[in-house]
Amino acid sequence: MSGEESDQQEDFTWEAYYKSLEGREPRPLFTEALANFGAKSGGGLQAVDLGCGDGTETLALLEAGWTVLAIDREPAAIEYVQSKVRAKLLPRLRTRVETFESLDLPEADMVYAGYSMPFCKPEFFDRMWMSVRDHIRPGGRFVGQLFGIRDSWANDSEMTFHSSQQVRSMLDAAFEIETLEEIDEEGDAFSGPKHWHVFDIIAKKRDA
Repeated sequence: MSGEESDQQEDFTWEAYYKSLEGREPRPLFTEALANFGAKSGGGLQAVDLGCGDGTETLALLEAGWTVLAIDREPAAIEYVQSKVRAKLLPRLRTRVETFESLDLPEADMVYAGYSMPFCKPEFFDRMWMSVRDHIRPGGRFVGQLFGIRDSWANDSEMTFHSSQQVRSMLDAAFEIETLEEIDEEGDAFSGPKHWHVFDIIAKKRDA
């Protein structure tokens, strides 16, 4: 790790990161997934926002009539989410401070994991993924990102990265793939320039 990277890590705070996202729109992949639910989207459906971060997608789900469990390992994220939700929507929001290593999910019609699952340690990833897969109801969807092996952060032993073949293998057993886009390009992160190797995924759970 270079001195500059070390300084960036020392300067990083989750509160600053969440504030940097203030006012953003829900991510396009998330919006596409909601549209895939069609007329069923909203009332009576349950979602898990796994690694809810700044809460933009949690809030969008609540506004659309979903019941939401927002999970993040950072207490600051949960506090930030709760501060953004209007009082009349709070009865449909549950929150939990929880790590990927101890993940315990309810059944859900959608698990949304926006850029969060790669931050699971490799030794716990398979268990976490099986929990996600097994708790999505038939006809429900997994929506989110996995990081590829050419990502700038791929040498981080605390994170998990996948090849294209591995991603397809994870999905094929239980899901119908609606969107699978591989992004392999230079870009920016909150910490500065980086190479992104990312898989955008919308996958519909097959009937049992």
